[in-house]
Amino acid sequence: MYTDVNALLGHWPFRKIRKPTLEDLRSVHRDNGITGGYVSSINAIFYNDPFEGDEELHELIGGTEYRHVLTVNPTLPGWQRDIEEGLERFGIHGVRVYPTYHDYDLNGEAMAELCETLKRFRLPLFLTMRMEDERLDYLMKPNPLNIESLRTFVSAWPELDVIVLTIRYAEIAALKEEFNRLPRLRLDTSGLKDRVFVLEDLLTFIPAGKIVYGSLHPLFCLKSTFCLVDMAELAEETKRAIFAENARFLQRSGAD
Repeated sequence: MYTDVNALLGHWPFRKIRKPTLEDLRSVHRDNGITGGYVSSINAIFYNDPFEGDEELHELIGGTEYRHVLTVNPTLPGWQRDIEEGLERFGIHGVRVYPTYHDYDLNGEAMAELCETLKRFRLPLFLTMRMEDERLDYLMKPNPLNIESLRTFVSAWPELDVIVLTIRYAEIAALKEEFNRLPRLRLDTSGLKDRVFVLEDLLTFIPAGKIVYGSLHPLFCLKSTFCLVDMAELAEETKRAIFAENARFLQRSGAD
């Protein structure tokens, strides 16, 4: 049962999305043998109240094979209530943050309070490094997430399940000590499109168990991210682990 931990639904303000609907997501997942996944709202990134985007998302995926990941901006008032309501109404399975888009310090007081709340509710953190290529963002210019800031953050929260989304090869290499040392720190595959043989090289210095499949659909072409794993020169059991088994820890979170 292949799983996509980094799927989204909604509208992107910088360009036209070609496959924005739930049926589009289902279709491309079905074509590639993916049976479900963890979905966030694109709209929630840009709404003044992110929870409104999550209400829209719940209308789409509630009762389906997809699990809801709530978007939170910890600098806004009421985010604690949003998490509690998200658990009660949506059965959320994680919380996703966008520090570069919402412009706050990853190691600040607001984020620390959020992490304590996630620990209390046993919810994983989906930490977004970037969305699409920063060179394509012309209406909004999010600052890249500083690697030293990320290093400090993940080291400060070793008991929290963290998936770093859309991280690139060089950034993983810079954090290889943390990925090897921290058992609950993981990354998704959506950012590994900047070189050939990237997975083969990556697995020379971090364990395969730290990598979960994520597509960043519909901003990225899902087939491209899928083939990055499927066509890699790796053992079939390693590919299965990345596509399916490594994400099973998420089934223990939230409503489960």
